[in-house]
Amino acid sequence: MRTPARLRALTTGAAALAAGVVIALTGCAGTSGAPSSVALSEAPGFPADAPISEPLFDVDWSGEPVGWLADDRATITIVSYGSSSCPYLATAIEVIDDATVAIELRQAPAQACTDDLGPRTHVLAVPEGWGQGEGPYSAEVTRANDAFGAAEPVVTTTVLWPWPEPATIAVQTLRGVPDDVTLPTDALDKGEPLAFWGPDREALRVITWGSSSCPPPATLLTLVDESRLSLVFGPLPGGRACTADFGPTTHVLEVPAGVGADAVTLDVRIEQRGGSAQQYSIPIAD
Repeated sequence: MRTPARLRALTTGAAALAAGVVIALTGCAGTSGAPSSVALSEAPGFPADAPISEPLFDVDWSGEPVGWLADDRATITIVSYGSSSCPYLATAIEVIDDATVAIELRQAPAQACTDDLGPRTHVLAVPEGWGQGEGPYSAEVTRANDAFGAAEPVVTTTVLWPWPEPATIAVQTLRGVPDDVTLPTDALDKGEPLAFWGPDREALRVITWGSSSCPPPATLLTLVDESRLSLVFGPLPGGRACTADFGPTTHVLEVPAGVGADAVTLDVRIEQRGGSAQQYSIPIAD
């Protein structure tokens, strides 16, 4: 699979950080006069307990900030991306209307910045009385890239609430089991993935088990050969509250070209936060 040019650019920046590459840029600004932050806290990195997924490997993402409104509606978290040696500071937050706040991010004056794309987390108090309903809520985030002097600001809109669902390649994600699928009698006890063809093998239906409100997102389906497919489920974001039930979810997927007409095995990998994973090899039933 070809890596999109935009993603290559982002990951190249990350590699530059690891190598400690520093690029000196010209400018007349000194290192004094840093802007004042209005954030409750600011720190490098992406929170492990974030309720959304980190966007770094999303091909539709181009470096803009992401964020969320806390479940208790007390704080807004914005994660900005840029040079880790010239980080943004949250310098202002104000209400635009009932659904939108404006947040300003600025850089301190600098003489050189690393050429990387590091995340930085800004936690701000919600303005009094704002964001207490059903939403949706968003933030207009202004990034003033002014480490080397005045520059045209960049304004983007970040959805804060409701939290976006994790990205999935499934055509449909359905609670429960399709009417034409009969589960083995021990399916619930085992809690292992199951796979079934759709009509005429035009779709693949994979059943996973767990909280019905937090099914794992299917992220990659590949053809190994005409008798074997490989499916990966990615980890869920860490900060989501999930129902405490244990039931089936059906993931409906497009069938890759090249699958044979005989028996096919599906290799399933269910990844967890922290790097561990569960692995299964299961037959695809007609």
